[in-house]
Amino acid sequence: MGTWVLAAAFFSGPVLCLAAMVTLVSDPHFDRIARARTLVRGWWSARRGHDLHTPTGRPIEDIAQDARRLGRQLQHANDGRSAARIGAIRRSYDDVLAEGCAALGLAELLGVLPDGPELDAERRRVEVVLIGAGMVLEDTF
Repeated sequence: MGTWVLAAAFFSGPVLCLAAMVTLVSDPHFDRIARARTLVRGWWSARRGHDLHTPTGRPIEDIAQDARRLGRQLQHANDGRSAARIGAIRRSYDDVLAEGCAALGLAELLGVLPDGPELDAERRRVEVVLIGAGMVLEDTF
């Protein structure tokens, strides 16, 4: 007798769970339940300090302004600056371009490639992609 009770309890659990899921999905108010669950999830994450709708990075305008400033410095790098200073400006420019890609959800390889022609080509590609996405990288007077 004890074995039958144990077997009935073991097999009725999944059956009851399946019946509850079928009932929930066939409920005409299922869409309202899903929306309420999303609202509660957003409220709970906001209480924990993780607002789902707040951007986490800098404003895109600030990123674009830094990219323009560093781009100008890089264009005029041959005015007596040391190779170390030019390299630092180039790395900063790459970092700002990568930040812009991250803010817009675009892929880039600037932090992965070593210095050389491949990195230069990737930098030009990223500039074209960012300009295509609407970021202004050159001063317009």
